[in-house]
Amino acid sequence: MGINISPDADTLSDRRASISIAIVSDVRFIREALVEIFRGSGRVNIVGAVAEFDASFEKFLTLQQPDIVLIDTAFPSALVHVRRTKQIAPRLHIIALALADREDDVIAWAESGISGYIPRSAGLNELLPILDATLRGEQACSPRVASGLMRRVAAGWSPAQTNEPLQLTRRESEILQLINEGLSNKEISKHLMIAVATTKSHVHSLLAKLGLNSRRQAAYWMHGHAQRAVD
Repeated sequence: MGINISPDADTLSDRRASISIAIVSDVRFIREALVEIFRGSGRVNIVGAVAEFDASFEKFLTLQQPDIVLIDTAFPSALVHVRRTKQIAPRLHIIALALADREDDVIAWAESGISGYIPRSAGLNELLPILDATLRGEQACSPRVASGLMRRVAAGWSPAQTNEPLQLTRRESEILQLINEGLSNKEISKHLMIAVATTKSHVHSLLAKLGLNSRRQAAYWMHGHAQRAVD
């Protein structure tokens, strides 16, 4: 038995310029529901809806050049895929779907290269307005997130300055890079073939050396600083 989703006709029947969209989610229900919603709008052309973000899909994006790539934030290693996609197709608008409206999460995704996001609290009647706003270079944030972003910009999110250049060990540099790619402690441990407890110890030491409080701050910090010398 099929699922019939009937979004707000006043919003989804808006006859402005059409939008081409590629959807990325490993959850079949989400892909199919979004396809039904957007096709019912009369404005959206779905050029792809995939469960895997592989090399063939990356090639497809560079050739097809849709207006928007809509990526499920729960997709495995989503941040890594966003960064890679922006490197090979910098003009693409990538929108994060169902992003938690928290300043740490928004900053991490913004730094990965997204053009906008659809918060988890958004309703069906908000989807197209958010897509349209993103294409215009706009993004609405909650007052809490906006305030957090302003605090971060004002603070600079950099460690205390010293007269000596910051020195990271080779292992710390490796872990910083993997944190920046969005890997968890368990994934880092597997990648480096070390114990999870050892990874946690390295991460704690790295954050202390950088003067930071969280992994997301470490990823944000890395984007704003040149590569550090390695012992």
